Amino acid sequence: MNLLQISLLLAHEEWVYTKGWIVTIAGFLIVVIALFILSTIFRGVAAYFTKQDAKKNAPKVEQVKEAPKPAVKVAEGEIAPEVLTAIGMALYLSTNLHDEESNVITIERRTTSWNDKNYGVRHWKR
Repeated sequence: MNLLQISLLLAHEEWVYTKGWIVTIAGFLIVVIALFILSTIFRGVAAYFTKQDAKKNAPKVEQVKEAPKPAVKVAEGEIAPEVLTAIGMALYLSTNLHDEESNVITIERRTTSWNDKNYGVRHWKR
C-alpha cells in the first residue's frame, strides 16, 4: 500500500473524527479544571493574607471612661450654645452653596508648537 491509499483509507474511517472530538473535549476540560484550581488557590491565599492583616491591624480596645461634661448654665432668656451652633451651621450651608458663574465660555485660540502651521506635515509649494 502506498501513502495515498493509506490516507484515503484513514479519511473514511469513523475513528478519525471521534478522536478529534475526544481531543477537543479533553482540552476544554483540562482548561476548565485548571482555572478552577487556580481560582481556589488565589481565593485561599487572599483569605489567608486578609486574616493576617486583620490580626496585625486589630485595634487594641481599652475601656476608657468618658469625662463628665461640665454642665453649662444658661441664664434665663439666653440661648444654649448648641442651639447657636446649629443655627450658625444651617445659615452657613444655606447661603454658601454655589458661587455665581457668568455662563460665558471663553476659549481663546493660542498658537503652540502642537498646532503651529509651520510644523505641519503638508507643505505645498506653488
